[in-house]
Amino acid sequence: MGASKEISPFPSAARYSEQIFMFEYEPTATTAGSADEPSTIIIFGWGDGQAKHVSKYISGYRELFPSVTKIVVVLATTFKAAYQPLHERVSGMMPVIDAAFPDGPVLAAAARDKTKTKTSADGAAALSPHSPVLLHAMSNAGGINLASALHACKQRFGTPMPHRLLVLDSTPGGVVFREQVGRWARAMAIGMSRRFPWPYAVTYALCYVFLWMMKGVEWILRRHHAGAYSRTAVNAGDIIAVPARRLYLYSQADDIIQAKDVEVHAAQAKGLGFGVDLAEFEGSEHVGHMRRHPEQYWKAVADSWAAAGAK
Repeated sequence: MGASKEISPFPSAARYSEQIFMFEYEPTATTAGSADEPSTIIIFGWGDGQAKHVSKYISGYRELFPSVTKIVVVLATTFKAAYQPLHERVSGMMPVIDAAFPDGPVLAAAARDKTKTKTSADGAAALSPHSPVLLHAMSNAGGINLASALHACKQRFGTPMPHRLLVLDSTPGGVVFREQVGRWARAMAIGMSRRFPWPYAVTYALCYVFLWMMKGVEWILRRHHAGAYSRTAVNAGDIIAVPARRLYLYSQADDIIQAKDVEVHAAQAKGLGFGVDLAEFEGSEHVGHMRRHPEQYWKAVADSWAAAGAK
């Protein structure tokens, strides 16, 4: 799929859809061929996150890993992520696969050395931990888009998406509707409140009622909520390579994603064979860990990436 020519919130990036963008960087003499850094990073932004805020993560990764040659960014809208049918979500993430893996799943050696032959899809899946790819998902909307992209890769190539490290920032949350509906309404209201002239409390109440209405629709259609699907999918060995490592970034102060839900998911992942790191932040709000604790945040990412590549 070619890049769109519409006006982009990221002017220097190629636009693959209304929400998917790709930055490409030429390696310099000092950074070319650095085998200890990712060559491709895919960032799945949080629900209704603005490009100017997501850009701070792009800058952070460029500083942390200066040899990166490709960063793919996926912006998210809360409603679209949560209520599109699965097949539409997967179709919407196909441009991510086009942008990140135009030649199919390529391992580290082939990615660094263009003279080497392309690895088979089966080989890419088996050696995924050696792939120079880092995935980063934020909040439930980012997690939903991540799960859809994983599904899209499996559908396109017949193999899990190759990657060495998955960073999960403020995700995944719980899935019991009665326990989570208030938090989901708050997340929706935060993203939408700037669009309306009335007080935040009115937006929150409207979102709360709307979520209960959509729960009724899902019950009638016998359809699982996208958040529940993504929580399960990220630990499903058929669409994500089990040996790959992951890093959970979370806080007890997060009033949208409870720390206990993150810790339970991490324990489940560890039991399934994933390498797991957890970084807990003091007092930072939802998707606010990097802003409040930048040094701790980027050190956790760097350390986890290094651990993922350790023999």
